[in-house]
Amino acid sequence: MTDLAEHRGYLPAGATGTKAVAPAATAAGHRLDIDGMRALAIVPVLFFHLGSEVLKGGYIGVDVFFVISGFLITGILQSEIEAGTFSLLNFYDRRIRRIFPALLAVLLASSILAVALLLPPDILDFSRSGLAAALFSSNFYFMSATDYFNVAADSNPLLHTWSLAVEEQYYIVFPLLLWVLGGAGRRWTMPVVALLALGSFVLSVIFVRSHQVAAFYMAPTRAWELLVGALLALGAVPKIEWAWLREALAALGLALIVAGCLLFYKNMPFPGERALVPCIGAALLIHAGTSGPTLVGRLLSLRPLVFIGLISYSLYLWHWPIIIFFRIWSARPVGLGEGALLLVLSFAAAALSWRYIEQPFQRRAVAASPVVLRFSAVGGVAGLVAVWLGLLASGGLAGAFPAGVVKLASYVHYEDEAVYRRGTCFLDSHANALADFDAGTCLARQPGKPAMLLIGDSHAAHLWRGLADELPGTSILQMTASGCKPVLGGRGHPTCLALMQRGLEEEAAKGGLDAVVLSARWEAEDVPLLVATVDRLATRVPRIYVSGPIVEYRDALPRVLAHAALANTPGLLVSQRSDEPRAVDAMVKAALAGHRNVVYLSPYQTLCPQLSQACRTAVGDEVPVQWDYGHLTAEGADFLVKSWRDEGLLTAR
Repeated sequence: MTDLAEHRGYLPAGATGTKAVAPAATAAGHRLDIDGMRALAIVPVLFFHLGSEVLKGGYIGVDVFFVISGFLITGILQSEIEAGTFSLLNFYDRRIRRIFPALLAVLLASSILAVALLLPPDILDFSRSGLAAALFSSNFYFMSATDYFNVAADSNPLLHTWSLAVEEQYYIVFPLLLWVLGGAGRRWTMPVVALLALGSFVLSVIFVRSHQVAAFYMAPTRAWELLVGALLALGAVPKIEWAWLREALAALGLALIVAGCLLFYKNMPFPGERALVPCIGAALLIHAGTSGPTLVGRLLSLRPLVFIGLISYSLYLWHWPIIIFFRIWSARPVGLGEGALLLVLSFAAAALSWRYIEQPFQRRAVAASPVVLRFSAVGGVAGLVAVWLGLLASGGLAGAFPAGVVKLASYVHYEDEAVYRRGTCFLDSHANALADFDAGTCLARQPGKPAMLLIGDSHAAHLWRGLADELPGTSILQMTASGCKPVLGGRGHPTCLALMQRGLEEEAAKGGLDAVVLSARWEAEDVPLLVATVDRLATRVPRIYVSGPIVEYRDALPRVLAHAALANTPGLLVSQRSDEPRAVDAMVKAALAGHRNVVYLSPYQTLCPQLSQACRTAVGDEVPVQWDYGHLTAEGADFLVKSWRDEGLLTAR
C-alpha cells in the first residue's frame, strides 16, 4: 500500500533483463493494471471495516498490497543495483517522501479529534498507539495491547497502521540484503530470497496454530507475502508465452482474491496457509500482466479503478479514523446510509490528500532538497511525539473531566487476567496453545466438596470468580477458551475445539462431577447443537446449568456510562443496548424447557428485569457490571451468581 508511485512492469530478469511495457501500461512503463489491483485491494478493506456482511474476508486486501509492494520495490531496487546506481540513503528518502506527508497529516488530524472526542483512558491509548505509529512499531503495540478482530480494536483510530509498520520493518532489512546478494553475484539472489520466503511461510503456518496474534502482526510471519512479489520481480517465474494461459491465470488470480473476500471471515485463523489464496491470486494477476495483455488486465486498467488505485494509500490512511471517530461521535453503529456517507467522506479525504499532500511531495514541488525533506520529517514526528507525551503526562487530560466520569471510564482498561485466569484456565486461542492449559490448577478437586465444571468461551470464564466467591463450599473446575462454544460438533478455533472436546467427553465421562455449567456468547445457530450436547451430558452428570446470553452494548459499558454521566443522558444506556441477545435468550430458554436435570440461568433477565428501562449497570461503589461490550467484572460476576444462588436456582448439588 506504500509502494513507490513511479512503479514499472518488469519482465522476469532472466528473460531479457530489460523493462517491458505491458499493454496495460503507459508509455512511461507505469502499470495501470497494478493501479487497478490496488483498487481491488483497498475496496474490500473499506467494506470489511464498515462491517459488510458480504465482504467478510475483506481484510485480505492487505495481503494483496504486500505482494504488490514486494514486486514493485524489488524491481526498482534490482534495476538500480544492476545499473550501479543503488543508494540506501536515496531509497529511504523516497520512502519518506512517499509515506510521511500523508501519514503525518492523518496523525495530526486524528490527534485533534482524539482530544475533542475521547475519554481519558482512550486518549492514553491513542497517544501510545500514536507513538508506536510514528516509530513504525504499531504491530508490536497492537499485538501486545489487543487483537485485530476483537471489539477493543474497533475503537482505536490508528489500528490500521500495523501494516505500515510491517512494511517498513521489512524494508529496513531487505534493500541491504538485496544489495549484498547483488554484490556477491546475482546467482545467489533468487535462491536466498526463495529460502527466506519459504522460512517465513513455514513460521506463519506454525504460529497461526499456537500464537495467532503474533502470526497476524509480526514482520517475520508476514515477510513471505512481500517476498512472493519480490520473487516475481527477480524473474523466478518464466514469462507466460501463450495468450490463452495468460488469460486463464489472470482470471484465476482475480477469482482467488474475490473468493477470499467472500468466503473468509474475521475469526478465521490467519494468515498461515490461508493467506496463500490472496497472495497467489495477486501473484497471478501481476505475472500475467507482466507477460502480456489479458482481459482482466484491461478491466483493471479502467480509469475509475486506476484512480482508486492512485489514491489507495491515502484512502487506506484516512478511512479507518473517519469510521472510528464517527462511531464515537454518533454513539451508534454504522447503518447503511451512514456507511455510504463514510465512504464518500473517505474518498473525498483521500482524493484531497493525494492531490495536495502526496503529489506535491512526489513531484518535489515541496521539500525538493533531501536535507529539507529529512528535517521536515523529523520535525513533524518530533512535534507529534511532544503532543502525545504531553497527553500521557496529563493522564489523558483527566483534569478536564469530572472525577466520577474518569473513574467510570477507567474500567475500560480492566485487568481480567486474574479474574478470568487468562492463559492458564482461560485460553485465548489466538495467543495460547492447548499445552498452556494448566490441568493441575484448573481441574483441582478439593476433598469432601462437590465438583462443578465451568466450560465454555470467555462468557464462561467471566463467571468463574463469581462461582468461586459465592459457592465457597464447591470445587469450581474451569475449562474455558475463546473461539468456539461448549457444544459437541461445533466449529471454531482448533485450540478451543480441542479443549471443549476434552471437557465434554473426557472430564464428563470420568465421573465425580456434581454439576456442569455451560456458558457462551450464544447465537441462534448454536441452539440445536446445545440441545444435543445437553442431552448427551444428562446421562453422565446429575445437574446441568446453561447460562444464557448476557446483556450486550454497542460500546464498552464503562464508556457508555461515562458518556451518559458527562452529557447527563441516561437514555444512552437503553439506546446503546444490543437487541439480539434478548431474542437468543428467549430462544435458548424455550429450547431447554423440560429437559431432564437442566436448569436455565438467564444473565439477561437478572440484569434487565424491566426491558424498557436501563439494565443493572453498576454494583457496589459504582463499579460497572461489565467492562467491555458484555464481559463481567469480578463484582458483576459476584452479583450475578449471588442473585442466582439467592433465588435457589444455583446450587452445587
